[in-house]
Amino acid sequence: MQKGVFMQTTVWQPEAECYRAFLPLDLPPEATFVYRNNNNMATSVPNPNVYALGGMDWTLESHDMVVAGDVQTGRYVLAGALTANRSMTYFTVIRKGRLVGISVRQPFIKPGEQPEELLVLEGPDWRELMIQYADAAAKKMGVKPIDATKNITGYCTWYYYYADVSEKNLLDNLAALKSNRDPYAAQVVQIDDGYQTHQGDWLDQRDAWPTPLKTIAEEITSAGMEAGIWTMPMLASTASRVFKEHPDWFVKDEKGEPLAIRGWSPPPDHHWLCLDATLPAVQEHLAHVFQTFRSWGYTYFKMDGLGYGLAIGRRHDPDATPVSAFRLALKAIRNAVPDATLLGCCPPFMPCLGLVDNCRVSGDTSRYYYAKGPDYANFDADTGCSIRHAMHVTMANWWKYDRWFRCDPDTLMARQDNAFYTYGEAKMSVLTGIITGVCITSDNLGTIAPDRLALLGRAQELRLKDATPFEWPMDYWPQVFTGTVNGRKAVAIFNDCDHEMTYEFDKYGLPEECDELLDVPSVRKKKIILPAHDAALIVAK
Repeated sequence: MQKGVFMQTTVWQPEAECYRAFLPLDLPPEATFVYRNNNNMATSVPNPNVYALGGMDWTLESHDMVVAGDVQTGRYVLAGALTANRSMTYFTVIRKGRLVGISVRQPFIKPGEQPEELLVLEGPDWRELMIQYADAAAKKMGVKPIDATKNITGYCTWYYYYADVSEKNLLDNLAALKSNRDPYAAQVVQIDDGYQTHQGDWLDQRDAWPTPLKTIAEEITSAGMEAGIWTMPMLASTASRVFKEHPDWFVKDEKGEPLAIRGWSPPPDHHWLCLDATLPAVQEHLAHVFQTFRSWGYTYFKMDGLGYGLAIGRRHDPDATPVSAFRLALKAIRNAVPDATLLGCCPPFMPCLGLVDNCRVSGDTSRYYYAKGPDYANFDADTGCSIRHAMHVTMANWWKYDRWFRCDPDTLMARQDNAFYTYGEAKMSVLTGIITGVCITSDNLGTIAPDRLALLGRAQELRLKDATPFEWPMDYWPQVFTGTVNGRKAVAIFNDCDHEMTYEFDKYGLPEECDELLDVPSVRKKKIILPAHDAALIVAK
């Protein structure tokens, strides 16, 4: 084995001073409950968000907010950030034989600067604390009242064709969407990644898209649907025209060179650069792109890769932070198209508040229930793209539904073709649309089987209002969410176990006789028995 070599150029540097504080906890010695939050739709750990933090010497980081408490006595403490104008907020729960406290760090708040506002709540129900916190943060960040009276429906090209999508693929699906309005009627038809020449050159079309995007938007709107389009507005690749023409528009590294990051696109688009929104020219560029699309008839914008807009580096304004620069970019876009719908994807949640309408709250789904990964016996692919992972992360963000934005669980996977999941697993995917009220699909309505199309129809019509986890055992995912459907008491059930499960109605305060509405509607008495990887929507009669 080759020995390591001492690096002469390596110099440890002290971290920059920033705002830090500590909140002591006065909880029973038995307390181990911790709710860990992610500040974006991606999670790098496969564990559920509710932990039992035991042991002697442990720490657990949480973003934006955290809850620590004791299940036995029903004592819980929530600490959360109310604002994110200049910095994100990171909490760390500290255990030294018992839960001793919560430290807080705001990395871009310098000593003497006003920190982002914080809130501490105590109470007997951690779920209620999270709802109170969500409402308070939304108010502080200027979120306008959210109209969630109707479910959002739509079609996007990505999860059927991915980046190989052609203009013909879109137009064939548009014809199917136009002729198949019952039981699923898409409100939006959104072109996803694959139409542009390079990442960053959003107004330039590749050869597989010969018809002008303006003409395509006209075809979509003439079919009675809203035209939508995908961009990554904060970014451009090193292969892009915009970078070659304006290399000074991008965040720099310590050497003054454009700061490149490795993106998910294949070469030559794999090296991404972050636009410096503190430059007036960049704000004008963003406004021009979105106003041009708007003039062509596009009113729904999926803005992907937003988290990469928080690049740490040198900007034109030395007083700007990654968060403040990010919000400048979003404000430029919002002001450019005030009447459009903005969907944030890969978003840092709090800096988006008040500036986007909808937000992805799940990791990427896929054509598979379990993520495909290396075939190693010790490989855990739960954080990879899959129906299961998207479902779980959507669950974790339940307290944001209709409070911070309309919450997008990623596309609902119902189809039987170009798919590698069961009918029951399709029901689980569709149920995430029913608990969030956002029901976009990539399924081909020209080839989808009638029973699978019926699932999409039920996602369009049904909504579990005020979805709340009935219980959330530590170190497990929740299976049952309570709420109402059309004013009737209801529960959404996700059997993500690998074995059959029985769910007794009286446990959830439901009457003996109920309707099951997710599958072919039926009457159930006292209980429902669900096979592994299946779902149900039980509604009181």
